[in-house]
Amino acid sequence: MNRTAVIIICFFLILSAKAKSQDFSSNLPIIVINTSDNIELCNLIRLDGHMKIIFHNDGSSNNLSDTTDRQFLNYDGRINIKTRGHTSQIPPKKPYSITTLNFDSTSNNVSLLGMPAENDWILNNMAYEPSYIRDFISYGLSGKIGQYAPRCRYCEVFINGDYKGLYMLTEKLKADENRINISKTEENDSTCGFIFKADKIDRNDEILFTDLSYHSSENDTVFYTSVYPNSEEISQSQAEYLRNTYLDFINEVAIQNEAIDAGFPAIIDIPSFVDYMIIGEFSSNADVYQLSTYFHKDKMDKLRAGPVWDFNLTFGNDLTPTPYYNRSKYNVWQFSNRDNEGAKFWTDLFNNPTYRCYLSRRWHELTADGQPLSYDNVSALIDSTEALISAAIARDCERWDKTDHHSSNIDSLKAWITKRTEWMDNNIGPYDNCSNIEVPNLVISKINYYPKPYGAISSNQLEFIEITNNSNADVNMTGIYFSGLGIGYCFPTNSHIGPHQSAIICSDSSTFIAHYGQIPFGQYARHLSKISQRIALSDAWGNLIDEVTYSCEYPWPIEANCRGSFLELTDLNADNSIAENWRASQILSVDNKRAENISIFPNPASDYINISCPTESKIKITIINQIGETVLETQSNDGTSRICLKSLRQGIYVIKIASEYSNWSEKLIVN
Repeated sequence: MNRTAVIIICFFLILSAKAKSQDFSSNLPIIVINTSDNIELCNLIRLDGHMKIIFHNDGSSNNLSDTTDRQFLNYDGRINIKTRGHTSQIPPKKPYSITTLNFDSTSNNVSLLGMPAENDWILNNMAYEPSYIRDFISYGLSGKIGQYAPRCRYCEVFINGDYKGLYMLTEKLKADENRINISKTEENDSTCGFIFKADKIDRNDEILFTDLSYHSSENDTVFYTSVYPNSEEISQSQAEYLRNTYLDFINEVAIQNEAIDAGFPAIIDIPSFVDYMIIGEFSSNADVYQLSTYFHKDKMDKLRAGPVWDFNLTFGNDLTPTPYYNRSKYNVWQFSNRDNEGAKFWTDLFNNPTYRCYLSRRWHELTADGQPLSYDNVSALIDSTEALISAAIARDCERWDKTDHHSSNIDSLKAWITKRTEWMDNNIGPYDNCSNIEVPNLVISKINYYPKPYGAISSNQLEFIEITNNSNADVNMTGIYFSGLGIGYCFPTNSHIGPHQSAIICSDSSTFIAHYGQIPFGQYARHLSKISQRIALSDAWGNLIDEVTYSCEYPWPIEANCRGSFLELTDLNADNSIAENWRASQILSVDNKRAENISIFPNPASDYINISCPTESKIKITIINQIGETVLETQSNDGTSRICLKSLRQGIYVIKIASEYSNWSEKLIVN
C-alpha cells in the first residue's frame, strides 16, 4: 500500500472517530475540556484550558454536538487544571483539580450545575470504587443529617478529545460561606477561622503538629497540616493558638473531664463529632480517623469535626493498589481495629459514658423508620443513584477495560449495610441516661439581621440577637452557645438570665451602646446573613434549646430587610419557626421606653445632670461606659437627684434608672 493510500485511510478513520464522538449523548452533564497545545496533564503544574459543560435543564439528553449551542452550556469559559490526589492518581483514569477563571486569569466564582458559586472544583475519578456511588451517597447522607458535606454532580468527561469516563464534579473543601462556613483570616488575628486535617504528608507539606498519644509505630503517627490559612500563610501565633486548642481538647478528654465550663464539652461542638463518627462508622471507612480527616474552628466558636471526605474504601470495599486485608468490615469500630485508628481522642470520646450516650441516641434517631440512615432510605438513595449512572458506568468500564459487575456490587453493598446496621445496634450501647434531657425555656425573640445604616455607622455594626428567658426560674447560661454556623458566641461561665428577662448579643458592643442606649449582654463574632440564616441555641452537649431560620423574603416581614425595622417575635409562647409569628418592630424594647414621669437634663451634659422621677419614692441610678463598666452608682429616696459628672471623661455612656416597678435606660453624652 502506497503512502497516499495510508494517508487517505487515516484521514477517514479520524473523520469516523470524530463523527462517532459527536454522536455521543448522555443523561448526565457532559464536561468538555481542552488544554493549551493539548499538553498532557500532571500534578506538578496547572495548565490553562477551556471548559464547557453541556446540560439540558429540561431533563432531555445532553449531546456532545451541543458545544456550540449556548442555550445548553452551563459553563463556557477559561480554567486551569492539573491532576490531584495521592493513591487516587495511580490508576490511568486520573482525578483533576480545576479553577474557573476570568479572561484576565483572576479566579471566577461561578455556579456549576446548580451548586453555589465558587472557583475551586474537583473531578473525582472514584478510584478503587467498583460501584461508583460510595462517595456520592456518603456525602449525601452527611448533608441529610444536617452537616455540611461537599456537593457533587455526576458527569461524563472529555479532555482534549479523549473520553475519560464517569466522574463526580465535586466542591473542593475550603473556607467559604457556602462550604466550610468560617471567618476569613485577618492580619494579626490569632483566633480567626481555621481548617486543618490529619492526612498523608507530601514532601513539601509543613506539619502543623503531630499526635503520638496512641500509637507506638512511627508509621501510625497522626500528622496534622493547616488547610486554611495554608502552611505558607499561617502565622506563628495562629499555629500556636490552634495547637493549644487541640492539646487542651485531647488532654481534657484523656482524663474524662466532662465539665461544661472547663472540660472537653467546653472546647468541641459535640454534635459535629458525633455525626462525624456516625457517618464514618456506618460506612466503616478504613481511613476515617487517620487520613482526609478534617476539622474546623470559627472565631469565638468551638472546635468542630468535619466535613467528611474520601469514602471510596467504605461499605465493605477495600480495593486499593496495595494488597491490604479487608479493613472495611461490618463488625469492627474503626477507631479500635488495629489499623488507621487515628488519634487516641476518638477512643477516649467513645469511652466517655456521657458522650457515648449521645452517640447512641443520635444513631438510633437517624436509623429510625423514615430517617436518613434507615435501611429503606439508604436503599432508595442507592437505587436512584444506580439508575442515574448505570449507562455511564457501562461506557466507563468499556473505556478503561474493566468488567462491569455493577448489579452484583449493589446487591453486596445492600447486604453489607444490613449487617453493619445490626452490628452497630448491638454494640453502640444504651442511651437511656440522655433520652429526656430538659433544656431551659430560652427563646430567640428578636433578630436584627439587616439594620438600616445610620450615618457613618454600617449595617453590620448595628446587628443584634435577643434571647429571652420565658420562665419563672433563673437560667445559668454556662456552656450555652450559638451552635449554628456563621456566628460564634459562647455564654460566659456563671452568667445568668433572670426570670422573664432578656439578653442581647450584638455584633459591635460600643456601637450598640452608642446607638441604642443599652448595654448588651455580649458580642458575637462575624455577621448575620442578609438573606437567610439558621440561628440555633444549644447547651454544652449540643441539646437544641431553640432555633430560627429567618429569611429576607415574604412571608417574613420585609420591613426588617434594611428598611429600619428588625424582627420581633409577637408571642414568646408562639412557634418562632413560623414567619407569621414575627413582626417588624422599630422599638428596641418596650421596657426601655421612657415613662412620661421621668426627666433627665441636660443631655448632653458636662458638669452635672438632674434626674426627676416624682412618682417614685426610691430609685437606683447607674452610669455605665462603652465597655460595660459601671463608673458611677447612686441612690435617691425621693425620686430626684443631682449627679456630678466631673470625674467622667468625655464620651458616650448609658444611664440606667431602676425603681421597684420599672427599669429605664438612655444614652448619655458627656462633653
